[in-house]
Amino acid sequence: MSNKTVSYFALIINNSKELNKKEKEILLARMRKKTLKKIGRKYKVTGERIRQIEKEAILKFIKKTCQLLLLD
Repeated sequence: MSNKTVSYFALIINNSKELNKKEKEILLARMRKKTLKKIGRKYKVTGERIRQIEKEAILKFIKKTCQLLLLD
C-alpha cells in the first residue's frame, strides 16, 4: 500500500466510534507491519489473542460499513 493509502485508512480507523482504543492501536500497528507477537508483548497477551482482537475489530468495522451502505 502506498503511504497515502495507509494514511487514509489510519484516519478512518482513528475517527471510528465503533472501535475502542486498544482495537484502534492494534489495527494501526498491523498496518505498520508490526508482528502479532510484538504487539502482544505490549499488551501482555499472546500473538494469537492479538489476532483475535484484530479479527473482531475488522468485523465490527465491516458491520458498521454495511449498515451505512444499507441506509443510503
